[in-house]
Amino acid sequence: MEEQGRGMVADTVYDLLKEMIFDWRLTPGQKINISNLSKEMNISSIPLREALSRLHSTKLVIFEPNKGYRVSEILDDNEMLQLLEARILIEKHAVVNIIRNKLTHITEELIEITKEMTGLDVSKSYKEVLKFVHLDQQFHSALLKEANNTFLLEAYEGMYSHFHIARFYRVRGGVDQTEATEEHMEIVEAIKTRDIYRAEMAVKNHIKDAKNRLLEKKRDNIYSFS
Repeated sequence: MEEQGRGMVADTVYDLLKEMIFDWRLTPGQKINISNLSKEMNISSIPLREALSRLHSTKLVIFEPNKGYRVSEILDDNEMLQLLEARILIEKHAVVNIIRNKLTHITEELIEITKEMTGLDVSKSYKEVLKFVHLDQQFHSALLKEANNTFLLEAYEGMYSHFHIARFYRVRGGVDQTEATEEHMEIVEAIKTRDIYRAEMAVKNHIKDAKNRLLEKKRDNIYSFS
C-alpha cells in the first residue's frame, strides 16, 4: 500500500513537472536544482527524482553525469520535420489498425474530446490554452491506445510533448483551434465510414498542416499572447 501511495505521488509530480515545462516555469535549457525544486513543491527528493527519470525517458529533460538534469532545448526546424514524419507513420498505422479490426466505437470518444476542444475560449486565458493542449493529446493518444501497441503509444507521447513545447515557444501559446478541430472531425468521419485511404490522408494532412501553421507563425514572428 505504501509503495502504491508513493507511485501515485510520483505520477502527480510527473504531471506537475510536465506542466511546468509546458508553461515555461521551467524553461528550455534550464538546469534543474532538485533540492530547490523539492522545497518549492513541498515534497521529498525521491518522487521528484522518479518523475525526472520518467521525463528523461521522453527526452523532455536531459540527464548529464556529474551535472544533473536540465530541461531539453527546443527542437530546430529539421528536428521538427523529422518528428512530424515519425508521427505521420505512427498515426497512419493506428487508424488503419482501428478500421481493419472494426474498432470504430472509438469515434464516440474522439467526438466528445473534439467537442470539448471546440467549446474552449483559448483567447480568454493561458489556462484555456493548456486545456486545449491536454485535450488534443487525449485525442491522439486515444487513437494510439485503441491500436493496442504500447511501444508506439510511448513513442507518440514523447514526440507530442516536444511538438507542443516548440509550438508554445515559437507562437507564445497560440493554438490553431478551428483548423485542428475540423481536421479531427475529418479523421473521425473517415474511421466511422471505415475508409482506410481517407483516414490515412486525414491523418497525414492534419499533421502536415499543423507543421505548416507552426512554421508560418514562426516566420511571421508572432510572439505575444493575450
